[in-house]
Amino acid sequence: MSFPLDLYDAIIAHARSVFPEECCGLVAAPAGGAPIRVIPMENALHSPVRYEMNPKEQFQVQKNLRREGLEMWAIYHSHPVTRPYPSETDIRLAFYPELYYLLTSLAEDPPPLKAYTIQNGVVREIPLKVSPGES
Repeated sequence: MSFPLDLYDAIIAHARSVFPEECCGLVAAPAGGAPIRVIPMENALHSPVRYEMNPKEQFQVQKNLRREGLEMWAIYHSHPVTRPYPSETDIRLAFYPELYYLLTSLAEDPPPLKAYTIQNGVVREIPLKVSPGES
């Protein structure tokens, strides 16, 4: 699966801007289409080991996306000092089995971006290739 370089850059910039906290946000796409927008969200927990989006903020973003003909494509977050693999908490709180879960880690340089599906507690990595000029 291809992921636009400019969206990767936006996720990495967000992760660096809140380090040492975890960053979190959404990636939007047209229905059935490729990702076109990164929407940074505030980590309401301001934690280096967990994230939580403000439910009111998330609801408003989803409402705005629907109005624009877009939908959530992925939820992303960072692991500031650990590898980019879903933690037990990430797996337990994966409430959107139809979405991708993107993780990055600032422990590596350049920071990797990994994609996963999480369904019924089962994590499956989806090969992801960051490519210029996709969006």
